[in-house]
Amino acid sequence: MSAHPGTDRTRPDRFTTSVLDKIELSARYYLVVLERPAGFPDPGAGTFIHLLLPDQGRFFLRRPFSILDCDEKTLSLLIVEKGTGTQLLRRMSLGEELDFIGPLGSVFPEMPGKRVLAIGGGVGLAPLYFYGAALSKATCGEYRLIYGARSREDLFVDSFDWRVDGMKFSTDDGSYGFKGNVAALAAREIDASPVDVVFSCGPTLMLKAVDELARSKRISHYVSLENRMACGVGACRSCVVLWKGGGSEEYKTVCHDGPVFDADDLVWDKLPEI
Repeated sequence: MSAHPGTDRTRPDRFTTSVLDKIELSARYYLVVLERPAGFPDPGAGTFIHLLLPDQGRFFLRRPFSILDCDEKTLSLLIVEKGTGTQLLRRMSLGEELDFIGPLGSVFPEMPGKRVLAIGGGVGLAPLYFYGAALSKATCGEYRLIYGARSREDLFVDSFDWRVDGMKFSTDDGSYGFKGNVAALAAREIDASPVDVVFSCGPTLMLKAVDELARSKRISHYVSLENRMACGVGACRSCVVLWKGGGSEEYKTVCHDGPVFDADDLVWDKLPEI
């Protein structure tokens, strides 16, 4: 996979931005809207930024966040609170400044004339939403997006701008939409209306279930991985995955060679659980 045009992943640009807005979505999820810095290249669906956390004395490593949305003035991130770092981000005041590099990473491919089903879980919604929000007929023939969560609260149905037509939802507890995991909903959707390609992004267990489904249906599958990473540019190799696309197995970095991969090229039983 190649980077979005205009993105040089070997020498990523560094930017300073400020927090324009924070939107609470649920007990765990929130949106951060940043000012788009001058000169920030147009990102693609799948790219991410590598962000320095506010307290650099405690957190000297950057954190990766997939781009949910981007326009001429703003850059939006969907974040789940998992620990102290994401708690600090949630508590930032409007106008506070942040430092980041990006956009980094590869993108979901354009699929002109193809029927695409996108399957997301957790913050894996971000690149799939971005793909649909920027969609044109030249990009893809048909695009459907389904999103799964534990419960209705983590779908934040009432507090999010769902701009992809035909969105469908699943919850593990049945509190909203389809009762069951998102892979089971995807199987039902494919049986009801066939697709040519599957996109996915989310926790590893979900991705594995989606890949098994895609293989059983003989459908192409592109996946965006969410491995932990340190440098963001492929130097430290902390985010490697086993890859077999060249005919023999070798390690690829998620931050530089991905995060989007052709699922057939991955050694799935060796993927780390994220």
